[in-house]
Amino acid sequence: MVLAIIGIVTIVAMPSLVKSIRGNRLRMGARAVVMAGTYAHKMAILRNQEMKLVLDREGNRITVEQLRQAPAARPSDQDFADASPPSDSNSATNAPSPGTALPPVNLTRTLDAVRLDSVTVNRKKENSNDSIIYQTNGRCTPYEVKVVDEYGGIMIITVDAVASVKVRQESE
Repeated sequence: MVLAIIGIVTIVAMPSLVKSIRGNRLRMGARAVVMAGTYAHKMAILRNQEMKLVLDREGNRITVEQLRQAPAARPSDQDFADASPPSDSNSATNAPSPGTALPPVNLTRTLDAVRLDSVTVNRKKENSNDSIIYQTNGRCTPYEVKVVDEYGGIMIITVDAVASVKVRQESE
């Protein structure tokens, strides 16, 4: 009797479980796109350096990279005049010196079980390797990304010029 009840509950619950797993894969793919854009936005502001978000539809890959390496800040003569040796060896910090360039920031993520179906940048369909530039003030060119799973589920991520994100789910 107990085995029959377990079997019935399993049969009833299985479709909901499968649907939940499918939806989770789609949400995780959309979340990866959103998080990469958010990362590019924040790094552009924090590092005062333009960042590039690359949406590679052929490789099903998302990449965030520096647009170009920032030049190292050159210390002025005043910096040398004001510098005094530390009085205590415990007073040293881990902060980079003014003449040190920050290490490059690169992030790559390959999407699983979902694909980047289309990318629209500034209302124009783009090629298979689309790039969005995040400026040092945090702004970017508006874009829209359509993420599709193997079962026809669709999530559309829309990002405006000030990097505000809207995500909506559609079905085919």
